Amino acid sequence: MQELINESIMTMVNDGTVSIDRAKNLIYIKEFIDRISTKTYIREETAEELRKKYGVRPNIITWGDYFQTEMATSLLVVPDDEFNRAVETLRFDMVASWMIFSEKDGSFFRWVDDTYDRIIDAKSAGYTEEEQEILHIKILKEYYTDLGLVNRFTEGEMRWFEGFEEEKVV
Repeated sequence: MQELINESIMTMVNDGTVSIDRAKNLIYIKEFIDRISTKTYIREETAEELRKKYGVRPNIITWGDYFQTEMATSLLVVPDDEFNRAVETLRFDMVASWMIFSEKDGSFFRWVDDTYDRIIDAKSAGYTEEEQEILHIKILKEYYTDLGLVNRFTEGEMRWFEGFEEEKVV
């Protein structure tokens, strides 16, 4: 049986620390990320080794587990509107990541890495808008490669994403 809420944050849900609306968003994030990822956060063999070594299996196995627990804990004290924006940003970034990188070859991936390294090596603060975009593209590249993103987005998710793209043009 698939868990909707990761065991590591279940206490927060049960004691009311996480509202019903946030819990719904957290369930969505787990389902969304697990649906579009082909890789796990921790390999099954690693999880089993940890269970044998420590007597307990890790709670965070999938990328959906990771993002659900990370958002639940790191955004616990932010207002609901900020939490909702974080959920929307993650969803947007995942779709954008797939759209940007799915048809690119290795040279583009290398260009992103090399450009990112040059920017980081050159300065520690005060990035230009273009440099900030490259730093963000590096994050999107990491999402694409680390999660093994695939196009399992729903029609509704794609319409939602395209709505943002249309607003950007206007």
